[in-house]
Amino acid sequence: MIKFFRRIRQRLISENKFKNYLFYAFGEIFLVVIGILIAIQLNELNQNRNEEKQYNLMLENLDLEFSRTQELLTRITSSYASTISTNVSLMDLFSGNQDTISAQKIDTLLGLAMNQTPFYPPQPVLDELLNSGKIKAMPNEKLKQYLFDWESTLKWFHFDYDLLINFSSDQLNSYLNKNWSWKNIDIASGTEFYNERSKLSPQQNELFSDLEFENLVDTNLFHTNRLYSRLKEILSLIDKIRSEIEVSLHR
Repeated sequence: MIKFFRRIRQRLISENKFKNYLFYAFGEIFLVVIGILIAIQLNELNQNRNEEKQYNLMLENLDLEFSRTQELLTRITSSYASTISTNVSLMDLFSGNQDTISAQKIDTLLGLAMNQTPFYPPQPVLDELLNSGKIKAMPNEKLKQYLFDWESTLKWFHFDYDLLINFSSDQLNSYLNKNWSWKNIDIASGTEFYNERSKLSPQQNELFSDLEFENLVDTNLFHTNRLYSRLKEILSLIDKIRSEIEVSLHR
C-alpha cells in the first residue's frame, strides 16, 4: 500500500515537471515569435525610412532640375518678347516711316525679328521617372498630373516651333534672298567676316512698300507671339510643379 502511494506521488511529480516544461517551452516559443515580429517590423520601418529618404532626394533633385529649367526659360521668354517688339517695329515701317530710319537699323531689326531660340531643357531626373514608371507610384496626384502635362505642353511648343522654322525657311528667308542683303544683316548682327556693307542691296522704300513682305512680317509676328504664349504657359506649369514638390517635401 505504501509503495502504491509512492508511485502515485512520483507520477504527480513527473506530471508537474512536464507541465512546467511545457509552460517554459511555450514561453520560449512565444518570446522567439515576438522577437521575429519585432525584427520584421523594425526592418520594415527602416526600409520605409530609406524609401522616404530616396523619394525626398528625388524630389529635391527634381526641384533643382526645374529651377534650372525655369532660369533658362525665363531668358528665352524674354528673348521672344524682344522679338515680338522688333516685329511690331518692322510693321510700323509699312505705314510710311521708313525714311526716318537708316538701312543699318533695318538690318538690325531684320536680324532680331528672326530670332528662333529653341527650348530643349535637360531633364535627366524627370526622364528617369517617366522611363522607369516610378512616376505612377507618386502619392501626390497633383504633382503626378502636372508632370504628365509637362510632356504634352513641351510637345505643343515644339510643334509650333517647327511651324516657325518651316515658315522662315520656306517663305521669309526665300523672300529676303531676293530682296535684301544677308551680308548686311550679318554685319548688323556682329559678324567678323565682313568689313563693309553690300553694294547690291535694294532701296528700303521698295521693301516696305511690298504687300508680300508686310504679310511675311505679320505671319512671323503671329508665329513668334504664339511661341511666346506657349513659353508663358510652360513657366506657369513650372510654378505649379515646384509648388507641389514643396508640398510633398513638407508632408
